[in-house]
Amino acid sequence: MQQQESRISPVGEALRRARQVRGVSIEDAERVTRIPRKYLMALEEDEYSLLPAPVYARGFLRSYAGYLGLDAKELLPFFPVGHVDEPKLEPLPKVTAPRVYSTGFLTALAAVGLLVLALAGLYGFGREGGDTLLRGQAETAVLGEEQSAKTTTSEASREVALGDLSGRNLDDAVSVIEDKGLNYVVVAIREPNVPKGWVVEQEPAPGTALAPGEVVTLIISR
Repeated sequence: MQQQESRISPVGEALRRARQVRGVSIEDAERVTRIPRKYLMALEEDEYSLLPAPVYARGFLRSYAGYLGLDAKELLPFFPVGHVDEPKLEPLPKVTAPRVYSTGFLTALAAVGLLVLALAGLYGFGREGGDTLLRGQAETAVLGEEQSAKTTTSEASREVALGDLSGRNLDDAVSVIEDKGLNYVVVAIREPNVPKGWVVEQEPAPGTALAPGEVVTLIISR
């Protein structure tokens, strides 16, 4: 009788060997990556049925592989991510992020306001002294408006698009947000199928153009 060839995923073997070469214990990996020990062992033993939904399982693999010095992109093609259904989340409450204006925009707005007040105060004097003063003041106002428009255009040109943070732990997500010059708000919800402290959803949606200083809301499990 022909012996049936066993199919073994290289993911678990690669993770286990990398950890052993570096002399790292499962307990050490759990403490640094913040991934529960049972999920680390499931990754090393190819017990994918013990992992949570695919989006979080991929996040675990990326974090664990990176910690061990491996390239997660080389392992993901061998990772069977479709072993369980995606989690069905209840509708989340709408969180309205406060509008944050940049310092450059506020400075330009204040400058335009001062110019308008100066024009109003010097209107009578300009009438008596001829058209030269009024013409020079008007030119200054136009230059102020042009500078304000340039500042606004400059702010818009520095807009960034934030990628999908779902399936990442809170520390990684916050690091990405801060690197792009954005602010953030964290909202915790109860989600039994997701490990504590991992991102479930984000607002605005991934790919939305955001100006520096705008607020991103992270919905995490608790």
